[in-house]
Formats: sequence, structure tokens, C-alpha cells
Amino acid sequence: MLIFATFDYHFKTIFVMKRLILLAITITAFVQTGWAQKDVDTYVAVTDQEDPNTFAVIISNEHYKHEAAVPFALNDGAIFKRYLMKTLGVPEQNIKYVPDASLNDMNYNLSWLEKVIKVKQKEARAIVYYSGHGMPDEDSKKAYLLPVDGYSTEPTSGLSTEVLYKRLGAMPASQTLVFLDACFSGSKREGDMMKAARGVAIKAKSAPVSGNMVVFSAAQGNETAYPLKSKEHGLFTYFLLDKLQKSGGAVTLGELSDYVTKNVSETSIITNDKSQTPTVTAPVGSTDWRNWKMASKEAKKFETMPKAVTKVQTPVEEADKQAPAQKPKQRSFLKRNTTTEQGQ
Repeated sequence: MLIFATFDYHFKTIFVMKRLILLAITITAFVQTGWAQKDVDTYVAVTDQEDPNTFAVIISNEHYKHEAAVPFALNDGAIFKRYLMKTLGVPEQNIKYVPDASLNDMNYNLSWLEKVIKVKQKEARAIVYYSGHGMPDEDSKKAYLLPVDGYSTEPTSGLSTEVLYKRLGAMPASQTLVFLDACFSGSKREGDMMKAARGVAIKAKSAPVSGNMVVFSAAQGNETAYPLKSKEHGLFTYFLLDKLQKSGGAVTLGELSDYVTKNVSETSIITNDKSQTPTVTAPVGSTDWRNWKMASKEAKKFETMPKAVTKVQTPVEEADKQAPAQKPKQRSFLKRNTTTEQGQ
């Protein structure tokens, strides 16, 4: 009887252990699945700490006059702004968000940033984010950011990254962070080529940086910066936001760089069967940037927010909205109408 009792005890113990292991696996899968379903756009870490000394310019160029659109560029910028405000605690008045920017728009808002940093000096941190077309100059191999009114066949209609980096590097900010979700090979976000590229990918030169500046780029010189269609973001921007979400903003630039590079590279090969390798450019010999933090304190509270509204109102739509409603013209029933009125 003792043997049977011992056997029965061990059998029940093994059965209970199996049930506990199965329960643990189920809970783990549930937690992982639950987290995976937390969309970066709508499930956002919210800090209780304000960062009044960070100033940002966000440029999102999606709808071009002379080139194909850049899918999800407006959503990229809108949600990046949301994370600056909610997760990093940057006041809205410190952020210039410029959707579908012309060259004048880009220069005007960058000038605003320069003026602010000149006043704040080392007290301030500057952040510049860009999502849109980049392009190479076929002759000089220099890289340019393309405004929505620019021509990919005319480099002077774009903003040279060399000029941009010189302007930003001259600012007396404590830190200047630049995030570019663009490629400079002449290809579009979908992978085909822009008008200027003539079907050949060009390896643009990487402009040098100076001062306390670090530049995160979505791809190497001859690669394409792809979208992640399932998430409605550029691939680079999605994993940038993803890390900010998971870390509550308390992430070093070194950790951010490692995470974005690994996940973008792997996802691009799996999804697109093409390489996309984010790069980081810092002043020669500089390694301190890896310890810089996006936020000093982790945001642990999460809020569910609505999807961003990313439709840009065209000048025609704006005029129609502001113009007073006009009474419809009335036809005369006394004689036959022999003309066709406009709009009928």
C-alpha cells in the first residue's frame, strides 16, 4: 500500500507541475501578445516631468508636387511629435511641426531653432527630425533633403545635408540630435527610383558633423529607406518610436542606436528581401554621445490616444473653407437656357 501511495503522490505532483508550467507558458504568451498589440501610435508612455530646455523642428514631407508621395511620412512626424510631448515632456510651444514643407518653410523653422539656441546656449538641447525624400547630386554625390516643391533633378531646389549639418553644428547647444528617415540613393520609399536617378542607385557622400551633434540616418548611402506598411510608418521611424515606447524615453543613444539598427536590418531582409542598415554619424573621435539619454526619467504611465490626423489641407481647400457660401444661380424659366453654367 505504501508503494501505491508513494506512486500516487508522485503522479499527482508531476501532474500539478505540468499544469503550472502550462499556465506559466500561457501567461507569458498572453503578456507578450498583449504587449505586441500595443500600437506605438495610440499606446504612449506619458511622463510627469517637463523638459523645458529641449527644442525641436519636425519636418514631414509626404505630398510632393514633382515627385511621388512618401507613404506615411506625415504619420511619422505627427507621432514623433506626440512622443516628444508625452514621453519626453517637451512643451508644445518648443516644437515646430511642419507638414509638407517647402524649402522656405524648412529654412524658416531651422532659423527659429538657431535663434532659440543662441539665446539659451548650453542650457538647451536641439532635436531635428525629417521624414521624406532625400536625393543625391549625381555630379558631386552630395546628399540633399527634398522639400515638397523641389525637383530631384535640380539639387539647388533641395536642402544640402552638408549645409544643414554646418548650421546645426555651429549652434551652442548642449546636444543636437538629428533623425533622418530618408535615403539618398535616388530611390523612393517603395523601392523604385526617383526621376533624377535614371534607374541607378547612387551612393551619396556622408557629410561630416561637428559640435555636440549626432545624426541618425535610416539607411546607408546606396540603400532605400523602406516603409513598414503594417504599422503605417517608415521602418526606421517605427523602431525609433517602438524603443521610446518600451523604455518610457529613458534610453541612451547607444541603446537606441543598437536597437533600431538590429531591428530595421532584420525586418528589412525578412519583409523586403533588401538591406536597410541605419547609420549613426558623430564628430570624429566622439563616443560620449552613446551615454546621452533621450529622457532622464522613465515614463511609466501609459495612455491610449486616438490615431493622428495627418491630412494636410491644401491652399484650395483652405480658401474654400474660408469663403462665404454663395447662393446657387437660378435659371430663368421664361426663356430657354442656351449656355452651360460653370460647375454644372
